[in-house]
Amino acid sequence: MLKINLILSDSAKILKNYYIKKPRLDAEILLSNVLKKNVKDIIFDDSIKISEKQLKLYKDLIKRRKFGEPVAYILNEKEFWKYNFYVDRNVLIPRPDTETIIEETLKIINKDQKKSVLDIGTGSGCIIITLAKERPNLYGSAIDISKKAIKVAKFNAKIHQLTNRINFYNSSVDNFFKGKY
Repeated sequence: MLKINLILSDSAKILKNYYIKKPRLDAEILLSNVLKKNVKDIIFDDSIKISEKQLKLYKDLIKRRKFGEPVAYILNEKEFWKYNFYVDRNVLIPRPDTETIIEETLKIINKDQKKSVLDIGTGSGCIIITLAKERPNLYGSAIDISKKAIKVAKFNAKIHQLTNRINFYNSSVDNFFKGKY
């Protein structure tokens, strides 16, 4: 039976050889996903075992990562603010610095205020969905020129149970004339 720590070390070395910036962290995140365990559990719990099937799946994920595919696309998931969002190659991966938009908007919109917000180039929908989750009286419209991005954003709105408060439009900003924001 292979030791988890050895598997992680070997995987981190492989990723490092391919100039992955955070090889150990990426290896841990991918393994925790395969094992359906918390990252700290796989690091500290020596009793965790990995099956041959899980090991094969893990090696496939490491292979994808070593060739530069982002972890978020491999797992189809990215945390933004304090929520998880589905992501795929049809949308950009939400970035931590984009959370500044949330911080600044929440300073402007009080908890009880009724507001309509327009999210231009919504992508995964993480901005409009996060704002709607944080402000219960906020209603939104989200536009994107990509039909596939709108599909991802709608899926995320459904996961977060916000389909009744956000409308999605496949449109460019130049052709969008609905509502006041």
